[in-house]
Amino acid sequence: MAHHHKPNRVVEGDSDRDHGRGMPRRPDEDRLERRTVRDREAAGLPGDAPESSEAAYRASHEEVDREAETGEIPTGDRTRGSRAPYPPTRYEE
Repeated sequence: MAHHHKPNRVVEGDSDRDHGRGMPRRPDEDRLERRTVRDREAAGLPGDAPESSEAAYRASHEEVDREAETGEIPTGDRTRGSRAPYPPTRYEE
């Protein structure tokens, strides 16, 4: 029986892009993006990438500021010791 040996490039992949001995030096960004979209869709999430965490933080911070300015959420300058130990409830006692 003849010995068949695959070339290293076939076994290990492209040393610049695929795994050889450890992490790739230059990951294939297009392939990574396609895989991310496929995995998000398989998980039931929208395929497009979500907004950055910094943008989400800024948006939520702006919403809290807007609600505080319009009076939708209470703000105060009392210290923790001068406040009631529990928040107010909507339920009858």
